[in-house]
Amino acid sequence: MKFIKGAASVISTIFSPLLMATYGVALAMFLSFLCFIPAATKLTVILETFLATAAIPVIGIFILSRLKVISDPKLNERRDRTLPYIIETACFIGLAVYLNHINAPAWLSLFLIGGAVALIVLTVVNRWWKISGHATGMGGLCAMLFYLMLSGNSIYSLHWEFLAAILLAGAVCSARVVMGRHTLGQVAAGFLNGFLWVAILPMIFQVTRL
Repeated sequence: MKFIKGAASVISTIFSPLLMATYGVALAMFLSFLCFIPAATKLTVILETFLATAAIPVIGIFILSRLKVISDPKLNERRDRTLPYIIETACFIGLAVYLNHINAPAWLSLFLIGGAVALIVLTVVNRWWKISGHATGMGGLCAMLFYLMLSGNSIYSLHWEFLAAILLAGAVCSARVVMGRHTLGQVAAGFLNGFLWVAILPMIFQVTRL
């Protein structure tokens, strides 16, 4: 049991919600037609994504913790999540606006807007029920691969990558349950929250272009 909980903790750390946008943008850069842009440009966008959606929120959480606004920097307590979620939402929206400004594909910005909407849902529902942020992040990552797989924006079939993402999502959700952070219902709701919002906005954009 100790080994299982240790493995669950490692999985939770590697697939932290704060890293999901970085993973998603990195996959988009290498699995879509964006792979043909210069390597320096790809790495710059990935780094900017990390700074905006991971580094800045971590700094915000640290400051809130030092100011005693939140009691647990790991955000295990439901009441501690509201302000960090608001900060993360603002970072997602800001990055989406920036990507649109540098003429990135609309669907890439819309992934981030979908993530922001999922975060808003988390923030609101979190006042009554602790939906899993980890599961929401994995749902969003799976949704991005699902969209690329069906939209024709990928450089080849992504069936295996999508299957791998689903299996990873299952591992992350299981880890959160094993660690006692969430119930099965909370991780299921989180996955659906992330998947639906991140998938639906790019798909609506795709349909309106037809």
